[in-house]
Amino acid sequence: MSNLAMILLLVLLLTVIGTAMLVFVTVKYYWGERGKPPIVGEERLKQREEELRLRAHQIEWARNNPNKDRNPSFWNNRKVQ
Repeated sequence: MSNLAMILLLVLLLTVIGTAMLVFVTVKYYWGERGKPPIVGEERLKQREEELRLRAHQIEWARNNPNKDRNPSFWNNRKVQ
């Protein structure tokens, strides 16, 4: 009976520790360092527009600066001019 009680105590202890860690991770990483909930509404719209503007700039830069292929020869690793 003592072994059964120890196993149940261990399971209960691990369950409590796991629950505490989930709460900690949720509070720290979901709500941020200062306990602030994720942005919504106007702030989220502004952030989305900024991301789209930066992505458009990224696409334009990639279009103006294409990747340079390498020589198909294994021994010659220089980029093709």
